Amino acid sequence: MFKWNENYRTGIEVVDEQHKKLIDIGAKLEDMLYAGDSLDYYDYIMETINELKDYADYHFTFEEKLMREHDYPELEEHRMEHLYFIKRIDRLAMEDIDSRQVSVISETLDFLARWLFSHILNSDMKYADFLKRKSG
Repeated sequence: MFKWNENYRTGIEVVDEQHKKLIDIGAKLEDMLYAGDSLDYYDYIMETINELKDYADYHFTFEEKLMREHDYPELEEHRMEHLYFIKRIDRLAMEDIDSRQVSVISETLDFLARWLFSHILNSDMKYADFLKRKSG
């Protein structure tokens, strides 16, 4: 599920590299889910969720700065999508992970896959097209 696909390419190299990193973090969670062992992953889950949140925050800040610099008219809507993502990841991180490791990983993966790929293919492509037209 968490594998780079050329359909996700925005044409903005730095943004594409950042998206690849977010997908890689999702792949780490996916590996945990499908490991099929009974190990306690609490520390690794928390570390990975925090990595996801921190990197997403870095990436979102970068995107929003780029949009501001180019007067992207839908910046506020895009920013609200980013804010929703961070709040949702925060909520997942506050759940009782220790007793629900598999379900928390599964919920996080489900949310991340639906949100990230939809966001890239819709919202990010929209601003990437705007930037291409503006610089074209």
